Amino acid sequence: MNQSFIVIDYGKKLGKKKFDSLFDAHTKYTYNGEVDPNQYRTWHTILNSENVSEEELLVACLKIFDWGKVLPGNVRSVIGLYEQKKLKEYIFSVKEFLKYQKTIDISDLVNDNIQWSSGWTKVYSFINPNILIYDSRVSAFLNFTLIRNYNTLNKTQKEDFHILTKSLFNFRGFGKRERKVSNIFGFKNQHPKGIAGFNANLISSWIIQCTKEHLAINEEIRSFERAFFMLGFDLKQIK
Repeated sequence: MNQSFIVIDYGKKLGKKKFDSLFDAHTKYTYNGEVDPNQYRTWHTILNSENVSEEELLVACLKIFDWGKVLPGNVRSVIGLYEQKKLKEYIFSVKEFLKYQKTIDISDLVNDNIQWSSGWTKVYSFINPNILIYDSRVSAFLNFTLIRNYNTLNKTQKEDFHILTKSLFNFRGFGKRERKVSNIFGFKNQHPKGIAGFNANLISSWIIQCTKEHLAINEEIRSFERAFFMLGFDLKQIK
């Protein structure tokens, strides 16, 4: 947690940044911007209210997609649910699974119509603050951190580790940016979607929750998320 990271070059738009620790990277997060606390409470309340209308849920989801700059594709999926008058039903059913922490694979509990994408992971994070926004950069740094600690595990722990990593994803990097880790650990080399993406999203969130508890770190999930987002930009620059 206290390791410093050499300068990371983010290109012309952001330039070079140096981080004194993991959470220094969180404080220097520069993408999408902080959600105003009042706006966060509004979206969180709407997504969790029993008296909310389909229209209110639709608007909240669209605003979250807009904030996250992930409108294409996600708009079609949320409007599809709205037109079928199933958006409220879907949000309330998925809310229960976002609390689930009893198994590594929930595919037998959730139907094939589960939504997962770079947009829906953001919606889920506003429903439940313990859910990590799981994208290519967050996944990259999480996977990188996991395998760096692999050799500290005993034989039984290593067997459990491989069960865990087989449910997580190696996202494709962009251009020359490296975001994949060694696949000898079983990470899925594809873009997540549906139940597999949702399941990986849950597992990544559980890992951070366990880290917080085990190391007694007084930071929110969002702090880890923003730090991972900054540090997962290009793994070859932090190796």
